[in-house]
Amino acid sequence: MGEMDGAEQGANPPPSWYPDPSGRLGWRWWAGNQWTEHFAPMVTPCPAGGMSDQRAAASLQANQARLDGFIAAAVWIWAAVCIVGLFVNWANVGYYRALWHWWHAALHAISTQGNVPAQPTRPLWSSLFSLVSLGLLGIEIVFFIWQYRSATVARTLRYPAHHSPGWGVGCWFVPVVNLWMPYQAIRDCLPPGHPARRQVLYAWLALLLTTVLLLPATLVALVGAPVVGVVLVIVSIGAYAFVGLNAHRFVTAIATDHRDAVGAFTPSL
Repeated sequence: MGEMDGAEQGANPPPSWYPDPSGRLGWRWWAGNQWTEHFAPMVTPCPAGGMSDQRAAASLQANQARLDGFIAAAVWIWAAVCIVGLFVNWANVGYYRALWHWWHAALHAISTQGNVPAQPTRPLWSSLFSLVSLGLLGIEIVFFIWQYRSATVARTLRYPAHHSPGWGVGCWFVPVVNLWMPYQAIRDCLPPGHPARRQVLYAWLALLLTTVLLLPATLVALVGAPVVGVVLVIVSIGAYAFVGLNAHRFVTAIATDHRDAVGAFTPSL
């Protein structure tokens, strides 16, 4: 796809919806240096259905900006706590085995009307970590708020999106569709053609990898195959660090893009 006709006379027009030059009766997204494959019917002057008032856009972006710095740091905290959790699970293997044997012994004692043995005591440091890990829930809640606000700003800026801001957050909690829809929702906070959209994909794939590896790593340790378990844990640590790195990058990229776009946003359609 070539450049816009008007780009030959000066700087390229900013990313936005423009009449499709191919002759279709609709809007087409211009990425700033080339046309994309994102189309919208020309049934409204604002294809994304968002507000075109600059003050409203600035207000929404200001609400998002209040969380940008926190989320950019919090994704690293989230990754670090998850990595520590891997070691905690590994260290708790002995306790899990003892608990498994206790269940068998307790069921046998109940069936034979014998004395139920004392339940194994969970290590104190493990219980303390469970309290610390509750902080992950708080980080995730704030992240969902940030995602909703960012998606709302993106809609105001008329960026093409597959999902509404509300459904973009809600799809995290729906089985099966939460394998790909949350990725689409976060990716669409950036305009088509933005290089940071790849970082959203990298972070999402790494997050899926950690989800797949977590249970096998614990089970392998329980059945007594420590070498395989160590390999799985090392891979999981690398995946969590990769998630944190790319999440920090795309959160920062979204914040920067929205700030710059709102600062230069002038309704033209």
